[in-house]
Amino acid sequence: MNFNESTQNQLIEIVRRAGQEIVMTNFRQLSSADVETKSSFSDLVTIADKACEDFITQQIQQHFPDWAIVGEEATAEDTSTTDKISQSDICVIIDPIDGTWNYAHGIADFGIILAVLVKGETRFGLLYDPVNDDWIYANKGEGAFFQRTSLKERGTGQIPSQAPLALKITAEAELERLAGIMSIHSYTGDKQKDFAIKATRFARINNLPSCPAYRQLSLGHFHFSLTYKMLPWDHAAGVLIYTEAGGVCRLLNGTEYNPAMLEGELLAAQSEAQWQSIAEHFRK
Repeated sequence: MNFNESTQNQLIEIVRRAGQEIVMTNFRQLSSADVETKSSFSDLVTIADKACEDFITQQIQQHFPDWAIVGEEATAEDTSTTDKISQSDICVIIDPIDGTWNYAHGIADFGIILAVLVKGETRFGLLYDPVNDDWIYANKGEGAFFQRTSLKERGTGQIPSQAPLALKITAEAELERLAGIMSIHSYTGDKQKDFAIKATRFARINNLPSCPAYRQLSLGHFHFSLTYKMLPWDHAAGVLIYTEAGGVCRLLNGTEYNPAMLEGELLAAQSEAQWQSIAEHFRK
């Protein structure tokens, strides 16, 4: 089951409205009282995160009342919410603001992520950039697409005049020429030191939140990513989109990715050969 154009457009419209009416109206307008700490000083939530997730949740409940919903902020209140991913016929996974630390500090690298799963398999994925009001999306088996908007169209809610751009990755072979996305500081102890040394083999290493990261990967601007956090709202949409563009996403130990996974290290690369080379480099 894939979603018809009407359903897909309705989901995109809901996310665009949330992005423009809630996320962007609060961007660089937050006070210290609008930002809270969750698990650590760098794990933040803002009034915009909560309002955005509430809006998207309410809209989906209104238009698709039979669908289950798993939101990042709802899961923070009740961790059993993620059980819906494997138990529901159709489940929507929402990351209302991916990259909240950036958002709360006025940095424009953040986005909204939405994935729709059918019986545990991602069938539709959306990576939306509220700043530029454009998005990358994919339906299972139908390729990945980048919908650009003109300067005049941004923030207006208009249907973009440009046709979506089909995305197709061309792999870079030499490891020394690769630009990667990973957070060295997310690791600890000997592994942090080991991965920091191994990262020097590549031409460039950046740290990006999941929405900008998967967008950059799917556009071919970065060649690989390695992340240790297996949160479904971070990866379900991005893995579908990147694989539809021709990439390979698999756990570093070789296990195939599943949106219900909550532990592991996920390696994304441009081709099977490139994935094997990078995996060998980090595993040895």
